[in-house]
Amino acid sequence: MKVLHLISGGDTGGAKTHIIALLKGLNKEIDAQIICFIEDTFYDDVVKAGIPIKVFKQKSRSDLTIISRLVDEIQEKGYDLIHCHGARANFIAQFLKGKVKKPFITTIHSDYKLDFKDNFYKRLVYTTLNTIALRRFDYYIGVSDLFRKMLVDRGFRRDRIFVTYNGIDCDSQESYVPREEFLARYGIENRGQTFVGIAARLDKVKDHVTFIEAAKLVLQEEDATFLIAGEGGETEYLQELTRRYGIQDKVKFLGYVQDPYSFFNAIDINTLTSVSESFPYVILEGAKMMKPVVTTQVGGVHMLVENGENGYLVPVGNEVILRDRLLKLIRDEELREEMGRKLFMAVRRKFSYAAMAESHIRIYEKILHGGPNVVMSGYFGFDNSGDDAILKAIVKDMKEYNRLVRINVLSKDPDKTESICPVVSSDRFKIRDVYKSLRDSDILISGGGSLLQDVTSTRSLLYYLALMRLAFLLKKPVMVYANGIGPVNKPFNRFLTKNTLNRVQQITLRDRGSLEYIERMGVTNRNVKVTADPVFTLEAADNNRVNQIFVNEGIYPKKPLVGVSVRYWKDDRNLAREISKGLQEIIDEKNVEVLLIPMHYPEDLEICQRIRGAVDREDCHILQAKYTAEEIMGIIGKLEMMVAMRLHSLIYAATRKVPMMGLIYDPKVEGLLRELEIPYSLSVDNLDADSFKEVFDAAWNDLDNMRENISEKEERLKGLAQENIELAFRITGR
Repeated sequence: MKVLHLISGGDTGGAKTHIIALLKGLNKEIDAQIICFIEDTFYDDVVKAGIPIKVFKQKSRSDLTIISRLVDEIQEKGYDLIHCHGARANFIAQFLKGKVKKPFITTIHSDYKLDFKDNFYKRLVYTTLNTIALRRFDYYIGVSDLFRKMLVDRGFRRDRIFVTYNGIDCDSQESYVPREEFLARYGIENRGQTFVGIAARLDKVKDHVTFIEAAKLVLQEEDATFLIAGEGGETEYLQELTRRYGIQDKVKFLGYVQDPYSFFNAIDINTLTSVSESFPYVILEGAKMMKPVVTTQVGGVHMLVENGENGYLVPVGNEVILRDRLLKLIRDEELREEMGRKLFMAVRRKFSYAAMAESHIRIYEKILHGGPNVVMSGYFGFDNSGDDAILKAIVKDMKEYNRLVRINVLSKDPDKTESICPVVSSDRFKIRDVYKSLRDSDILISGGGSLLQDVTSTRSLLYYLALMRLAFLLKKPVMVYANGIGPVNKPFNRFLTKNTLNRVQQITLRDRGSLEYIERMGVTNRNVKVTADPVFTLEAADNNRVNQIFVNEGIYPKKPLVGVSVRYWKDDRNLAREISKGLQEIIDEKNVEVLLIPMHYPEDLEICQRIRGAVDREDCHILQAKYTAEEIMGIIGKLEMMVAMRLHSLIYAATRKVPMMGLIYDPKVEGLLRELEIPYSLSVDNLDADSFKEVFDAAWNDLDNMRENISEKEERLKGLAQENIELAFRITGR
C-alpha cells in the first residue's frame, strides 16, 4: 500500500505533531510519503524524524502550477490513495482529483469554520474555499467523535466519515533542557512557586482570555507564574489585558517555543482553555512529561481525561471553576504527581502512535480493498439493553470474522447507536437514507430479536417486511438473522410474512419454537437453520467495574442476591402487586436480598420502583442508573438466581451460568427455557403471589442442577450463535 500525504508545510503545534507521529507509525507497515508546499520548520522536523518528505514550492496559495507535478509524481510512484491535511492541501486536492483517479481522504483536525476566525479576509476567502473543497473528498477522518458529528450535522455522508484519535510515541526519549535553563532563557525567576502553563496559538478559538482571567483570580490567593507558549494575532490584546490587571510580571508570554518538551518539563500544571478542539496534542505531550491537566471539556478530551481522576474538565469560558481547579492542584503537590502519573498511564494504554497508525491502516484497507457492506435492521436506538446486546454481539462477531466489514445500522437514534458500537448508523425513518444504505449494500440483515410479530404492533412488522422487499427490488440478498418469529395473528400479516420469508436467502432462528411456528405458517424456504441468540457470544464487563457499580448504587449485599427483571404488560398493576407480595415472603424465608434490574431504560424503571415501594424492605434494591449490556451481564453474574420476564435478562443469566425462573408473557421466553431445559416458569396472565412463590421455591431447591445443566447448554449455544456469522458472509461471497 502506498499513500501520499499532502500538507501545506507551514504547520506548527498539534497538526505538525500529528503528522510526524502518524507517519512514524505508518512507515513501519506501509509506504507513506509527505509532500508539502512550504519549506519551513515543519520540513526540518519531518526530516529529523526520518520520514520521507518532498517540497513542491508554491509561489503563493493561488499558484496551481504544482498540480501537473503532483499528477506526474502520483502516476510515477503509483500511489494508491491521497491523504490531505489542512485548508491549503484540501484546496489543491479539488483540482488534483479531476486528473487522478484515486481515492481522496482528508483529516479534519479542527472546526474548519473557525480556522481563520481572527482574520476577516482569510475567513472570507480561505474558509469559503476550504468549505467548497471539503465537499469534493471521497472520505474523511475526524480526530474526535465531536468532529464526526459536526460533519454529519453539516450534511456530509455518515458512511464516508471515520474517527481515529491522535496518538503519541510514549517510548521515545524526547530532548529537553532542565527547568532552570528553560526559565533563564526567558529571564524568569524560580522562587519555588508553582508554574502553570498553556501551549496554544494565540487566537480567539484558544480563549487565552479565560486563562488570564483565572490567573488573576489565582494570584489573589497563591503565588504562581503563568507561562503562555505560542504566537498569534491576539498577542498584543492579551499582553494589554495582563497590564490592565496588573499581573504582567506573573504572566509570561514566551512566543513560539521550538522545544515543547522543555516547556512541559518546566511547568507543574498543563492547561487548555480552548472553545473548540479535536483531540489536542498538548495534553498528550504534557502527559508524556507526567503533568496533570486542567482543560475545557471540548472535542475528544473526555476520552482521555477522567474528571478528578487524572485531571480536571472545566466548562468553556468559566474562569471561576478554572481557578478552583488550579488552586486545588497548586496547593497539593502530591495530588499533582498522582494525577500526572495516571494521565501518562492512560495515554500509554489508549493513545499510542502505533495505535493511531494501525487505525489509519484499517481505514485505508476499507477504502482500497473493502469488505462486505452490511446493512442491519432491528429494534436499535431505543435504549433496550437486550437489543443493544444483540447489536454489539453481531458487530463484534462480524468484525472478528472479517475486520474490513462495513456495517450500517438503521436506528431510531443514529448518534446513540454509533456511540455504543463501532458502526455507521442511518435514521431508520428517513426513506432517502434507508434507500441509499440498501442501494450501496451487499446484504440486508434483519438482525436478532422478535421483529416479525404483530402482538405489539402491526406497523412494526410491516416496517421490517417492507425493508426486505425494498432489498428484493434492489436485488440485494436478505438474511433473517437469529430471529424469534411470531406470533403473527392477523391473516393479511401472516400471508405477507410467509410470502416474504419464502424469498429471503437465509433464515436462522434462535429457538425450535420459531421453526415450528413458521412451518405452521406455511413457510417452505429450505434455507432455514436453528442457531442461537447472538448475545451468547457477548462478554460481560469485568469484575472491578461491576463492583464499582454496586458501590455507586450504594448496594452492599450481605446475603445471596436474587435478580428480578420485569416489564409493563397488560394488567401491570396486578403484576407488580402480586410479585411484590411474593418477594416479601421470599426475602423473609430464604434469607436473601433482591435486586430489581431495569432492562429497557427508563421504561422498566417505573414498574421496578413500584415493586420496590410495595416490598418495602431494606433488602430489596433497585438499579437506578442506566448501564450497558455488558455491565448488566456482569451484574447478573453476581446473582444466585434470576427471575425475569425480559428474554435477554435470562440470556444474560445463561451466559453467566446463573439459575433462572421465567415469567412468560411471550412465546420467545418459553422458547429459551425449552432450549435450556429449564422447567421453572409461570405465565404472567393472572399471576398471583402464591403461584409465584411456589415456582420460585421449586427453582430455589434445584439451583445446583440448574447450574450444571446451563453450563452444558451454554457452550453449545455459543457455538450455534457463531454459525450465524459464517452463513451471513457465505451469502455475501466476501
